[in-house]
Amino acid sequence: MLEIIAHRGFSAIAPENTIAAFAAALASGASSVEFDLQLSAEGIPVIFHDRNLERITGISGIINEKSLDEIEQLDAGKWFDEKFAGEKIPTLAEALKILKSVDKFLYFDIKPYHNWTDLSLEMLVELLIKEEVLEKCIITSFDETFLQRCHYLFSQIKLGYFLVSDSDFLQQIKKAKAAENAVLSTYYKVLFADPLIVERTRDQGIDLVVWTVDDREDFEKLVKMGVKRIITNSIIES
Repeated sequence: MLEIIAHRGFSAIAPENTIAAFAAALASGASSVEFDLQLSAEGIPVIFHDRNLERITGISGIINEKSLDEIEQLDAGKWFDEKFAGEKIPTLAEALKILKSVDKFLYFDIKPYHNWTDLSLEMLVELLIKEEVLEKCIITSFDETFLQRCHYLFSQIKLGYFLVSDSDFLQQIKKAKAAENAVLSTYYKVLFADPLIVERTRDQGIDLVVWTVDDREDFEKLVKMGVKRIITNSIIES
């Protein structure tokens, strides 16, 4: 069965990484939701993509240099459409109140901008356990040192290793296999460059997650290739 993963929520119709986008994704039938995670200055997990605040909020500055009180004063919706004015940058705890009802998985993209301490990781896992979503969570990051630490401290968490070039396939599939509880998260054009990756990944017993597909023709090509898990901004209904 095809798994439709809403990229930063249903970000084609609502401002990315906001409660509005997550609610829209779930209401539209998305199987899973992907979002970006960073830390505030005091180490509280907040959902935001960019390192700099300016594109989304119109305010300059780096998110991990802002306290939660400062972050909560920012508008994360008006840039997208005036009707979303007042939409906030959510904390993970706030977002999980709605995201915990997702049918399949929550894909965390941990941004490589911060130094997560062991305590920060422990608090993250405690929150996921408290909200009863740990089994639904897949932790991805371009910071593979972070993934290694995560696996060492909490081996029960499912990881996601990124694949951005077909030439990196062998090394990335090896890392995913070594984790014993991981997926390979792949840029969709990598599969057009080497369609055999779909079969080779399946043969290794690793699930393939493909991002970010918004063109209907590309979407249908990937489905015909055997891709079962697709991240998209806009194609919520297959």
